[in-house]
Amino acid sequence: MEEHRLKPRSSYAGSCIILTTQHAKSIAVAPSFWNKLGASVLEYVVDTDQLGTFSGEIKRKGNALECVRRKCEWPLDRFGDKIEFALANEGSFGPHPRIPFLPCDQEIMYFIDRRHSFHLYLSHLSEKTNYQMDTVDSLEALHKFAKIAKFPSHALILRPNNRESTELIFKGVNSQPALEEAFLQSRKHALDGSVWIETDMRAQFNPSRMAVIGELAEKLAERLALHCPECGIPGWGKVRVETGLTCSGCGSKTQLIKHEIYGCTKCPYEETHQPAHGLEQAEPEHCQYCNP
Repeated sequence: MEEHRLKPRSSYAGSCIILTTQHAKSIAVAPSFWNKLGASVLEYVVDTDQLGTFSGEIKRKGNALECVRRKCEWPLDRFGDKIEFALANEGSFGPHPRIPFLPCDQEIMYFIDRRHSFHLYLSHLSEKTNYQMDTVDSLEALHKFAKIAKFPSHALILRPNNRESTELIFKGVNSQPALEEAFLQSRKHALDGSVWIETDMRAQFNPSRMAVIGELAEKLAERLALHCPECGIPGWGKVRVETGLTCSGCGSKTQLIKHEIYGCTKCPYEETHQPAHGLEQAEPEHCQYCNP
């Protein structure tokens, strides 16, 4: 992002941005918005669990993008024109899309700007997560899982070994006595004598996730600090990429990025930029013909 696109004063300086959350995410979000934009972040605390829970009692309604947009619109619907700027975050966890068996954290952050009439969202994929789950039937197995999951700084969730069960569930477990008590109670009610245990992925119980949210907040704040060179609206940045960088060996098009397209959040103006990798041609090892 070029320095000449930064204006001396942010479009959001002195503004208050409303963040929908019940999991204390302003801890991760507020510093970047203040440092990069001069804007404060105020939490709108609401029961976001009604849109879905990580532990499965309530299934997510729609996909992650639909869910985070609903969260972002909540305070706007509640308070109307009194609010100009709204923000929300949604996370998903599972295997890495390109690296099998590697767990990852996929975060989306959604921003609505009523003053300039645009919506903007960014996503961030990170391998910096303790996300995992298992069944345990002994204190030894319990403690082994807890150590790998970075317990007690990262909380755990336990229940009888039936992940669909919602009758007995222990969340936010972050002390040794609470862990062993939750294990014993869960095992007592389990038909097979084993306990389902998983990492608690709610932000305030998971410092690793909070750090990833902070990384995404910084990316979004940096994006909002940039202005369209054509119309001056904030949010200028990369909107898509074009693949097809040619092979240095045979001249065929590869799947490597050839151009990055930067665009405005509102007007149709776009610019073509060289990709971050700085390559003018691809090495033959990336070519499907030279290296099938």
